[in-house]
Amino acid sequence: MTKTMNPILIGVIAGLAAAVLMAAGGYFVALSIILIFLSMAAIFAAGLGFGLLACIVAIGTAALANAVLLSSPLAFLMTAAPLVPAAVMSHLANMSRPASEIGGPDTATAWYPLSDVLFAGAVLTAIASVYTTLASPHIEALYAALADAMQQMMADMSGAGAQMDTLPRDEMIALIRVIWPFAQAMQMMIALFAGFYFAMRFLSAAGRNLRPREDMATSLRMNRVAIVVLIAGLAAMFVGGKIGMIGASLVGACAGGFLLAGFAVIHAYLRGKSWGFPGLVLVYLLTFFFLPVIGFLLVIAGGLANPRRAIPLTQNKPANDANT
Repeated sequence: MTKTMNPILIGVIAGLAAAVLMAAGGYFVALSIILIFLSMAAIFAAGLGFGLLACIVAIGTAALANAVLLSSPLAFLMTAAPLVPAAVMSHLANMSRPASEIGGPDTATAWYPLSDVLFAGAVLTAIASVYTTLASPHIEALYAALADAMQQMMADMSGAGAQMDTLPRDEMIALIRVIWPFAQAMQMMIALFAGFYFAMRFLSAAGRNLRPREDMATSLRMNRVAIVVLIAGLAAMFVGGKIGMIGASLVGACAGGFLLAGFAVIHAYLRGKSWGFPGLVLVYLLTFFFLPVIGFLLVIAGGLANPRRAIPLTQNKPANDANT
C-alpha cells in the first residue's frame, strides 16, 4: 500500500519552491535560465505526480508569493498566466483510457499523445504571452527603449565603417512589436517543456510518476494541426496591430514546439551511430553559437517535416500486483 499525500500541501510546497527559484533568477542573471527551468519543473512535479489540484495550488501559491514579494497585485496575474499551461499540460499528460477503446489490446492502457500535450501547451502559451504583453503597463516604453538601443548600435556600426541602413524609429518600434511576442512565446514554450522533462525525470526516479516516462527522441513531435495554426499565425502577423501580435505569439509558441521536435528528430537519427555524440555536439554548436538563424530554421524545418500523433501504451499490472 502506498501512503496518500495531501495534494494541497504538495502544491503549497511546490509553489513556494517555484517562487523562490523565480526570485533567485532575477538576482543571479547567469543562472536565470536554469532557475526558470527548475521553477517550471516544480510546478510540473506537483501536477504530473499528484494531480490537477496540486498543480493549481502550486500556481496560486507561486503567484501569491510573487505578488507579496513585489507588493503588486498585477504580479499575481503576470506570474499565474505563464504557469497555467503547465496545469493543462499536466492534466492532459495524466489522462488515460483502456487501449481496447481505440482498437488496442485489452491488457494495455493508452495515454494522451505527447504531441497533443505539446500542442495544447503551445496554444495556451501564445494566449499567456498575449495577455502578459497587453497587461504590462510599461511595454510601450520598453519597445521605445529597445528601438533607441538598436538605432544607436546601428549608428555605431556605421561609424566604424560598416554599411548599415538605419530604419526610422517608428518602423523599428513596429518591428519590435512583432519580434517581442514571437520571442517571448518561443522562450516560454521551451521553458515549459524543460520543466515537463525535468519533472518527469525526477518523478520517474522517485517512483511517483502517473504517466510512464517516454523516449523523447521518438515520441516528442508536434501534430499536424499545429502546422495549420502556424500558417494562420504567419498570415495574422502581416495584418499588424493586436491581430499581428496574436499571430506572432502563435508563431513563436508553435515554432518553439517544432524546434523541440526537430531536435528530437536529430537525436533519434544519430542514436546508435559511432559518430552520434560528436554529431550532436556539432549540431548544437552550429545552432546556438555559429549559425543561429540558419540553424534554428533548419531544426524547425526538421520538426515540421516529421509531424506525428503517437499514442503510448503501457501494459496493465495484474490484479494481484496492483494490491501489493
